[in-house]
Amino acid sequence: MRQRSAEHDEEFADSLLSGRHGHDTDHADPAGRPSPRPRRSDRHARSRQRGHRRVLWVFAGLFVVVVVLVSWLVVVPIYHHFTTSDYSGSGTGSVRVTVVANDAASDIAAELKAKGVVKSTGAFVHAADDNSDSRSIQPGTYVLRKHMSGVSALDLMLDPKSRVDDDVVVTEGATTLDVGRRLSAQPCSSDSDASAVCGPGYPSASVTAAMADVSALGIPPAFEVKGKAPASVEGFLYPAKYFFPEDGKPVSALQQMITQFAEQVRGTDFTSQAKANGFTAYQQLVVASIAQSEAKYPADMAKVARVIMNRIAGDTPLKIDATSAYAAKLKGQDPTKVIYATIDSPYNTYTHDGLPPTPISNPGADALDAAAHPAKGNWLFYVNKDKAGHLFFTNSETAFVQAVAKCRANNWGCG
Repeated sequence: MRQRSAEHDEEFADSLLSGRHGHDTDHADPAGRPSPRPRRSDRHARSRQRGHRRVLWVFAGLFVVVVVLVSWLVVVPIYHHFTTSDYSGSGTGSVRVTVVANDAASDIAAELKAKGVVKSTGAFVHAADDNSDSRSIQPGTYVLRKHMSGVSALDLMLDPKSRVDDDVVVTEGATTLDVGRRLSAQPCSSDSDASAVCGPGYPSASVTAAMADVSALGIPPAFEVKGKAPASVEGFLYPAKYFFPEDGKPVSALQQMITQFAEQVRGTDFTSQAKANGFTAYQQLVVASIAQSEAKYPADMAKVARVIMNRIAGDTPLKIDATSAYAAKLKGQDPTKVIYATIDSPYNTYTHDGLPPTPISNPGADALDAAAHPAKGNWLFYVNKDKAGHLFFTNSETAFVQAVAKCRANNWGCG
């Protein structure tokens, strides 16, 4: 035991001299001698090797990502392009296809496949992706053929002749009666006369009912009357070209027109100017509708708006023929055969002071701007001054009477 203890003491002493602890004996060589400690340069070399390996792994990972992306963006589309089922040729027969607002190429493709025009949705989508003109396809009804290739179907849709002219056009100054007739017009067929008036073919009773329920149409709150929706949708059916599908609803069609109106007034100072002009936004809309019906030219519209405001400020009846003509239309009478000053209606501004109860037409951008920014002047009267329909303005009743006589003598449209 003593001898073994002495040998152990000698080994422990040697370990202390070599700077190692007892548990470092794993580094001893087979002869029992301790291994020399690694040099600092060796440790740095191994550290650099580990760093190089990490860089290699990073580059390897990036390479894999690049390969995957290239495969996804290039190889996969090419594969689908050549494996997508498609017809060949320009097809046969005739089929009507409807494109609605905001349809993407995939939506159109689904409609084409459902109608038997293309063999697969991919056939049309690939054709649309390869042709930037595909983004110009407008909502509407198109007459195509069955069993067409995707490219042929796209080419035909881009041909204006393939589109059926059944748009609903709301002209400036059109009334709700005019709009209602257009919404009730039957769709055009492929052999319809070019002058035919076409529409989505909604039942007239449904159109009338939708127009009557004004509170359900989304009139902008700024145009409410005493906290409620106005009595009529007149004035809010913004003049523009619209497409409404045959299987749609009159309510949706009217809401789309009202949305256009709301966007127009939101982009201008129409409502803020109403207060400056001494009107509510709805009253100013009535002024705009009269200016639209009475004048052909924007400059004259702004002067008509000023005449209306001057007469109201002076407690003078408006005595405007267009309001009585509107009353006749509502009664189903011929406006040209009515005595404007005597027709029994709240729209008769010869016998009723102030503005009529509602707008009398649907004004466009120029008339809306004219009502919001009336011309400056003291005029109280106006009348046609030439065959083109320009107006003569004056604040003298004598001058007005003389101008009316001249208008009648020259057949400028003064009755």
